[in-house]
Amino acid sequence: MASAEQGLREEIVTIVDELYGLGLITPTGGNVSARITDEEDAFLITPTMLFKGGLKPEHIVKVNCKGKACDRHQRPSVETRVHLAVYEAYPDIEAVIHSHAKRSIALGLVNGSIPPISVDALPFVNTKTIPYHLSGTPELCADVSQALHDSPAVFLQGHGLVTVGWTLRQAANRAMAIEEVIEILLDCKLLGKEPVTLPPETIEMMRMAGVA
Repeated sequence: MASAEQGLREEIVTIVDELYGLGLITPTGGNVSARITDEEDAFLITPTMLFKGGLKPEHIVKVNCKGKACDRHQRPSVETRVHLAVYEAYPDIEAVIHSHAKRSIALGLVNGSIPPISVDALPFVNTKTIPYHLSGTPELCADVSQALHDSPAVFLQGHGLVTVGWTLRQAANRAMAIEEVIEILLDCKLLGKEPVTLPPETIEMMRMAGVA
């Protein structure tokens, strides 16, 4: 196995451990993938129905662009088709994370949105919620890919959140950031107040700087 692939396997395990520790993925729910950049049409993705808190690099499944596992004894995530649809639609994306974060699920269930309350919130103000679809269906693949046109994240109604990035670290950071922003929004609601948003000139400056 090439050292680059092994390093990517280890990074996926590290990211999964982080997300599991934060409660952003559940024991068997959620999935993480990455493009193998030095191989054409090759990807790594977490396996289906294995405890996410105990994955090892050898558990990560290598698949081709059709979603077929290179090792026939391994079973990739049931969401593999969704991940591959995103990679096909956006060749610059190198990592996809589907989390089952509680607050993201809650916001999706009420068709909520994220206002520009902070710099961390800015990348997600155009995040859409798509209706519930069964895992891995063509409808889910199409809706996720379309929604990512305007945001690096998409809420899956009743099913969680998808975030993408140029790296695994970026995709994971986005999954963590959006959950924290939603928590702040909920705290404001508990205090009985609407949160103040950033001034328009600040938002424009941040967009020009590439923050949002």
